[in-house]
Amino acid sequence: MDKRVLFVTGKGGVGKSTLAASVALAAALRGKRVLLVETHGSKRLPGVFGKRALDYRVQHLTSNLHHLSVTSSKALEEYIVGVIKIRALYKLVFRNRVMGPFMDAVPGLHELIQLGKVMDLERASERGRPEWDLIVVDAPATGHGLSMLNAPASMMELTRTGPFYENAKLVQSIWGDPKRTGLLLVTLPEAMPVNETLDLYARLGDYQKQLALCVLNEVHTAPATSAQWAHASAHFETPALQAAKKLADRHMGRVHRQEQARERLSALPCPQAELPFLGHRDLNLADITQLAQQIEGAL
Repeated sequence: MDKRVLFVTGKGGVGKSTLAASVALAAALRGKRVLLVETHGSKRLPGVFGKRALDYRVQHLTSNLHHLSVTSSKALEEYIVGVIKIRALYKLVFRNRVMGPFMDAVPGLHELIQLGKVMDLERASERGRPEWDLIVVDAPATGHGLSMLNAPASMMELTRTGPFYENAKLVQSIWGDPKRTGLLLVTLPEAMPVNETLDLYARLGDYQKQLALCVLNEVHTAPATSAQWAHASAHFETPALQAAKKLADRHMGRVHRQEQARERLSALPCPQAELPFLGHRDLNLADITQLAQQIEGAL
């Protein structure tokens, strides 16, 4: 919670957006002024709070918590118009058949522009204090998330000098600072998501030092450990108990996979936290509040 920006990523479908919303709400409940950012134009999270998403405008979700959906095109337009002051000139130069495909072809440019917007938000002030106490970024899934993190360094290597280089260097000064930026990884207690999480950590490079928390999502309540169940199930001898044992075995198989996931993730040099399986995926504010209270202690 002492970071300025938290970057949340993980394999697609493991609850990345759920974690981002839960972390943002947990901080807001502590009294921090929080901005929850979705990238690449995603607008899923306002619906969780019962709100209709807005296009590239900060909107209020609940007490102390706001939301913004960022796209590279809108962020670039905002930046260029801020420099040249003439929107018509921006449209003439940057929104034509030649420049559009050219900008799409520059590696990492769109990711860099979106990170630059988050950087501007982190630096924004109001009445002599930061406008936002914390910015939580619901980043793209694993591979694309890593590409976004590496965008400033990639642009610096590509350009070597000039305005693109200087802007990328400025963005990197924030995103590469572990005192200001933290990285949160989320996964499920299954072999493939855990494998991908460990692989992502191995590929983080210099960003490994910014890993702040790893969250195991959708954890089921365990009535017993695997060892306890192995001892008890040996006494299930009657036909009726055997039928019950088959059902329990299925659940205990999941418990065993959770234990394996915890053990494998313990190799990561960061704290671990867990979020419970709620029994449904169509989450609402009450669900996110429950998860925020669960994750609050780990934060």
